[in-house]
Amino acid sequence: MKRQTNNLRWKADLMQLSWDVDADDRPIKRFDKKRDIFYQDIGITAQEKYLSQQAKTDVVRRIKIRLDKSITEKESGIAIEGTLYNIVRIYTNVDAREMELSLTYVD
Repeated sequence: MKRQTNNLRWKADLMQLSWDVDADDRPIKRFDKKRDIFYQDIGITAQEKYLSQQAKTDVVRRIKIRLDKSITEKESGIAIEGTLYNIVRIYTNVDAREMELSLTYVD
Protein backbone atom coordinates (compact mmCIF):
# COMPACT_ATOMS: atom_id res chain seq x y z
CA MET A 1 0.00 0.00 0.00
CA LYS A 2 1.30 3.47 -0.91
CA ARG A 3 1.48 6.07 1.78
CA GLN A 4 1.19 9.75 0.98
CA THR A 5 3.85 11.74 2.82
CA ASN A 6 3.46 15.15 1.17
CA ASN A 7 0.13 16.81 1.90
CA LEU A 8 1.24 20.25 0.62
CA ARG A 9 -0.53 19.94 -2.70
CA TRP A 10 -1.97 23.39 -3.40
CA LYS A 11 -0.01 26.31 -4.83
CA ALA A 12 -0.10 29.93 -3.66
CA ASP A 13 1.99 33.04 -4.24
CA LEU A 14 4.18 34.49 -1.52
CA MET A 15 3.92 38.27 -1.76
CA GLN A 16 6.42 40.85 -0.51
CA LEU A 17 5.12 44.20 0.78
CA SER A 18 6.68 47.30 -0.72
CA TRP A 19 5.77 50.95 -0.52
CA ASP A 20 5.31 53.12 -3.59
CA VAL A 21 4.12 56.65 -4.33
CA ASP A 22 1.09 57.34 -6.50
CA ALA A 23 0.59 60.27 -8.89
CA ASP A 24 -0.38 62.60 -6.03
CA ASP A 25 2.73 61.75 -3.95
CA ARG A 26 0.78 59.67 -1.45
CA PRO A 27 2.34 56.45 -0.14
CA ILE A 28 0.55 53.27 -1.14
CA LYS A 29 1.09 49.61 -0.27
CA ARG A 30 2.03 47.31 -3.10
CA PHE A 31 2.43 43.54 -3.00
CA ASP A 32 4.99 42.05 -5.38
CA LYS A 33 5.21 38.33 -6.05
CA LYS A 34 8.30 36.82 -4.44
CA ARG A 35 7.86 33.12 -5.29
CA ASP A 36 5.46 30.17 -5.30
CA ILE A 37 4.78 28.15 -2.15
CA PHE A 38 2.89 24.92 -1.60
CA TYR A 39 0.34 24.72 1.20
CA GLN A 40 -2.25 22.54 2.88
CA ASP A 41 -5.55 24.08 3.91
CA ILE A 42 -6.37 23.45 7.57
CA GLY A 43 -9.55 24.54 9.29
CA ILE A 44 -10.08 27.42 11.69
CA THR A 45 -10.79 26.36 15.25
CA ALA A 46 -13.56 28.04 17.23
CA GLN A 47 -11.00 29.19 19.78
CA GLU A 48 -8.90 30.93 17.15
CA LYS A 49 -11.99 32.54 15.63
CA TYR A 50 -12.98 33.88 19.07
CA LEU A 51 -9.48 35.11 19.94
CA SER A 52 -9.08 36.82 16.58
CA GLN A 53 -12.34 38.72 17.04
CA GLN A 54 -11.13 39.85 20.47
CA ALA A 55 -8.02 41.29 18.79
CA LYS A 56 -10.17 43.09 16.15
CA THR A 57 -8.99 40.82 13.34
CA ASP A 58 -11.09 38.27 11.52
CA VAL A 59 -9.19 35.11 10.61
CA VAL A 60 -10.76 33.64 7.48
CA ARG A 61 -8.26 30.93 6.56
CA ARG A 62 -5.43 28.86 8.04
CA ILE A 63 -2.77 27.13 5.96
CA LYS A 64 0.22 24.93 6.67
CA ILE A 65 3.48 25.44 4.74
CA ARG A 66 7.10 24.34 5.00
CA LEU A 67 9.30 26.16 7.49
CA ASP A 68 10.59 29.43 6.02
CA LYS A 69 12.16 31.96 8.39
CA SER A 70 12.01 34.76 5.84
CA ILE A 71 8.20 34.98 6.13
CA THR A 72 7.09 37.67 8.59
CA GLU A 73 3.72 39.07 9.64
CA LYS A 74 4.54 42.65 8.63
CA GLU A 75 6.46 42.23 5.36
CA SER A 76 4.74 39.20 3.76
CA GLY A 77 1.37 38.28 2.32
CA ILE A 78 -0.22 35.33 0.55
CA ALA A 79 -2.19 35.31 -2.70
CA ILE A 80 -4.45 32.28 -3.18
CA GLU A 81 -6.46 32.07 -6.40
CA GLY A 82 -6.19 35.82 -6.97
CA THR A 83 -7.25 36.80 -3.42
CA LEU A 84 -4.72 38.65 -1.27
CA TYR A 85 -4.40 37.78 2.43
CA ASN A 86 -2.45 39.38 5.28
CA ILE A 87 -0.67 37.13 7.76
CA VAL A 88 -1.99 37.69 11.30
CA ARG A 89 -0.31 34.89 13.25
CA ILE A 90 2.56 32.51 12.55
CA TYR A 91 3.00 29.30 14.50
CA THR A 92 6.21 27.37 13.82
CA ASN A 93 6.77 23.70 14.53
CA VAL A 94 10.53 23.35 14.16
CA ASP A 95 10.62 19.58 14.80
CA ALA A 96 8.22 18.88 11.92
CA ARG A 97 9.72 21.75 9.83
CA GLU A 98 6.37 23.37 9.12
CA MET A 99 4.55 26.64 9.80
CA GLU A 100 0.88 27.45 10.31
CA LEU A 101 -0.27 30.83 9.01
CA SER A 102 -3.52 32.52 10.04
CA LEU A 103 -4.78 34.74 7.22
CA THR A 104 -7.17 37.70 6.94
CA TYR A 105 -8.37 39.63 3.93
CA VAL A 106 -6.32 42.66 2.84
CA ASP A 107 -8.07 45.93 3.76
